[in-house]
Amino acid sequence: MDAQPLVSCVIIFLNAEEFIEEAIQSVLSQTYSQCELLLVDDGSTDGSRAIAERYAHLYPSKIYYLTHEGRQNLGMSASRNLGICKSRGEYVAFLDADDLWLPGKVQQQVEILQNEPSAGMIYGRTLIWHSWAGK
Repeated sequence: MDAQPLVSCVIIFLNAEEFIEEAIQSVLSQTYSQCELLLVDDGSTDGSRAIAERYAHLYPSKIYYLTHEGRQNLGMSASRNLGICKSRGEYVAFLDADDLWLPGKVQQQVEILQNEPSAGMIYGRTLIWHSWAGK
């Protein structure tokens, strides 16, 4: 791969204070460096907004905090659409605020998409766990 395409990673969230920082860190830990992260707040009332704004402040050219007009709660589809509208990448990848990516996820998927230009989308394996405490 000569030129690495930009990947726009979109995390939508609503009151995700407990998990969002780990999701953000999993994007920052990617082995693929050409990523922007769009954090779309769907009207949170907990501390997740402050976490998202802090990361946007720490990484101003890489992480962007977005919210709907008037900080309204418009739902998941409207939030994802806002992220897509503001994205600049050739590819868009979605991550829920209570999930995370393994470090090589974006690198592997970009390589597949670059090698298979007829592919319209790609989906990877999912590992589901219910609790760190075994509950």
